[in-house]
Amino acid sequence: MRMIFTLITNMLILIFSISVADVGGGGRSFEDGLFWSADLDRNERLDRDEAKAVYNLAEDEIFTRYDENGNGSINRAEFMEFIQQSPWTEKFVHPKDK
Repeated sequence: MRMIFTLITNMLILIFSISVADVGGGGRSFEDGLFWSADLDRNERLDRDEAKAVYNLAEDEIFTRYDENGNGSINRAEFMEFIQQSPWTEKFVHPKDK
């Protein structure tokens, strides 16, 4: 009887801990998924070759525009700005160009 009680208690604790972990949502955003799927060498930067996998980010004009620190790569913050500005649409005007 004691063994059954222990088993049921352990199952309830496990179920509760799993449901509590799910409450916050967790995981990564769609944008994070795009960035990490393109960052093949996992150095947290996209070079021009890796940028080819993301819309038109590898185009010279766009890559240069979003490489704000001029180091030849797009970091996660620069990538998030690229995604938020939607430069792959025809009506896009970058805030710096206004």
